[in-house]
Amino acid sequence: MQLRGYQKRLVDEILRRKNVCLSVGMGLGKTISVLTALDYIMYTNDYQSLRVLIVAPKRVAETVWLQEAEQWGLWKLRACMALVSGTKEKKLKMASDDYVAQIKIVSRDNIALFAGRHFDIVVIDELTSFKSWTLQRSKIMRGITANKKIGLTGTFAPNGIIDIYPQLSAIGIAGDDYYGWRGRWFEDVMRGSGQSFQKWQLRNGVSPYNVLSEFAADIITLSTDDYIGLPPVVEVPQFVNLSKEERKAYDDLVTTLHFELPDDDAFETTDNAVFAKIQTLTSGFVYDDDGNVIRLEHGGSKIRAAVDKCCECRDNGEHVLLLYHFRESAIWFHELATAALLRVCSTSAKGWLDKWNNGDIDVLVANPQSSGHGLNLQRGGHVAVWMELTYDYELFAQANARLRRPGQTEQVVAYYMISNDTCDVNILRSLARKKKDNDLVERMTKI
Repeated sequence: MQLRGYQKRLVDEILRRKNVCLSVGMGLGKTISVLTALDYIMYTNDYQSLRVLIVAPKRVAETVWLQEAEQWGLWKLRACMALVSGTKEKKLKMASDDYVAQIKIVSRDNIALFAGRHFDIVVIDELTSFKSWTLQRSKIMRGITANKKIGLTGTFAPNGIIDIYPQLSAIGIAGDDYYGWRGRWFEDVMRGSGQSFQKWQLRNGVSPYNVLSEFAADIITLSTDDYIGLPPVVEVPQFVNLSKEERKAYDDLVTTLHFELPDDDAFETTDNAVFAKIQTLTSGFVYDDDGNVIRLEHGGSKIRAAVDKCCECRDNGEHVLLLYHFRESAIWFHELATAALLRVCSTSAKGWLDKWNNGDIDVLVANPQSSGHGLNLQRGGHVAVWMELTYDYELFAQANARLRRPGQTEQVVAYYMISNDTCDVNILRSLARKKKDNDLVERMTKI
């Protein structure tokens, strides 16, 4: 197989830069572009002595990188690669400098094995995994040094422009003064309000262009729409009225907590459990303080609406990717869908991908956190139903992109179940704003 012209340009950019962030649309070949660059570098060094670390989400680390090297016939490079996995003792042995493989692939959950180490090249797949400055894995990543660092992402500003600094710091483009940078460009509009979360917005007179211009030269963007002729996802909000019991429970909780729901930009909460309770009530249940589920007697309005939409799609000969946020929602959906004679399968079930691709199921149930990256689901259907939305724009965009990929022959349609007059509306509005931020990054850094 031959690289496309835009992929060759990516290879050139990787080779000529010390550190680079590749913000490249889904399906454009980020992985093979990096592998080709690595193959060239290894070739010029006679496949000897260089030390390379590739960090990726667990499933991507275990499958994508090795499979791509084999698929493209990069056999000498493939012989230099090893996945760091197995027992604790085995991982420690593979992580040591004495282990023979020059290119070590590790899941982001195991990067502590390489804390404080130096490499010739470090590649971070799904760079937005390091968008939080305070996460332990982000701290470890900043401490891993390299002669060249490469960051890969499809959604560079998933929760707003404020996300860019931690990611760029992880690949050596930004420095270590995150709080100083944040204070220079942003302000916490909730300061002094007594609320348990922070909400960061650009200061008056500051535009996203001001913030991005400092780093734009080291960010390379390619848009899927510019190179692959796929139509955009058709987004269809489906507004659902809560039952009287759900409405009372929701309003009572919000009033009791005096909780102002964030609807835009970035926010940080010190009480995630409180916000989770508000979100779960839009689906008709709540977790108590011990983690037990309490379903409202007349609850589940939004879940029932999702089942109805899936039945409608089945009757039209369409297969549905059903996306959920809370485990209880998936359990409740499965109960109702089975009663409605829908053929349902989860991504945790054995052989689920073949069943989906062969049209043997009506609904594939998936959580964007575990199924949002790297999967190619375009063969099995073109309809997504979001039973619950997420504030995380990266998960949102990546999940929709599982269907909107090269080879998709139908218009992709995404239905969003939205409980009226709840935080669902805020989330939908927030995702639209975050898309604008990502589009801005794309315009400023496109090659």
